[in-house]
Amino acid sequence: MSSTDALRETVKNLTETFNDPQRRETSYFDFYDESLRIYGFPPHLSDDKEGLKQFIYLLWNAFPDIKITFEDVIIEGNKVAGRYRLEGTHKGKFLDLLPTNKQFKVNGTTIFYFQDSKCIKRWNLVDMISLIDQLRIQP
Repeated sequence: MSSTDALRETVKNLTETFNDPQRRETSYFDFYDESLRIYGFPPHLSDDKEGLKQFIYLLWNAFPDIKITFEDVIIEGNKVAGRYRLEGTHKGKFLDLLPTNKQFKVNGTTIFYFQDSKCIKRWNLVDMISLIDQLRIQP
């Protein structure tokens, strides 16, 4: 198996784990190295693995049925770039928004940088304006 195939398989497994409520809490963070640095996540979080955990748990608690689907995956060297769709239902508090039971779909992009099969850096950009817009209660 080439390193490209191995990285593609890793991202596939990472995605499946994120989407599976039975596996995600015990396995999702295993894909990330303890030295992880994150970029593009909310500024009040630390830029390490603990900050990533806080943000991901916020998502899982607010949107228990959340699902990520990668539309495009590009691999070069140890970097994996992906364009994704995130969707779910607002069942728990998210930032300052109380649950609305509204469904959402937003787009995002992420870049993973792997070393020894673990992600050591992750850059993320998601359409938060669209997400908040979809969750707001209209007057």
